[in-house]
Amino acid sequence: MDGNRQIPKDEIRELEKDLSKMEHELYEQYCEIGKVILEKAEMENKKVNSLVDQIIKTHQKLAAAKEERCCPECAEHNDQSSIYCKLRKKLPAVCEMKEENDEKE
Repeated sequence: MDGNRQIPKDEIRELEKDLSKMEHELYEQYCEIGKVILEKAEMENKKVNSLVDQIIKTHQKLAAAKEERCCPECAEHNDQSSIYCKLRKKLPAVCEMKEENDEKE
């Protein structure tokens, strides 16, 4: 633009109107992208949670098959004779663990 040229007020208003319209359109696009990403994240989160639940259950079954005790605090597997887990948390009694596993099944 020529620095000496004066732009008519109606042209300025038109530019401001166009700019406002483009900014609104951009805002709408960002909102739409956000919705799509959120829906995808929620769907994937459900899949991940389901897989984590399956892994936990399988770890529990494996520990029971090996006659190990699983710490409810840290989820570490310990020998049946252990009183404390590797993080020094007191393990529940063996009969408590069997009752818990029976309730879950």
